[in-house]
Amino acid sequence: MIDGGFSKAFHPTTGIAGYTLIFNSQGLQLVQHEPFSSAKEMIEKEDDIHSVTVIKEFISHRMLVKETNDGMKMADKIADLQQLLSAFRTGMIKSQD
Repeated sequence: MIDGGFSKAFHPTTGIAGYTLIFNSQGLQLVQHEPFSSAKEMIEKEDDIHSVTVIKEFISHRMLVKETNDGMKMADKIADLQQLLSAFRTGMIKSQD
């Protein structure tokens, strides 16, 4: 997520309450937010921040955890643990009971 002028100080300059860049497994979105008076007033009115999605870029293949850097690290750790388990089961490594 990026801060695209969400701060109230930018409202008079931009005329909006900023942008949020959202990236997830489905793609990329740029969302424009309308100004609002205060969080307290929004809660009291049971209202929400009104937003408009300006740009959507969806990817044809949804990104999976295993395709991320963290996912690849997890896969490496799983492979190491599987080798360790195999070594234990075959007797190459003995229990330290």
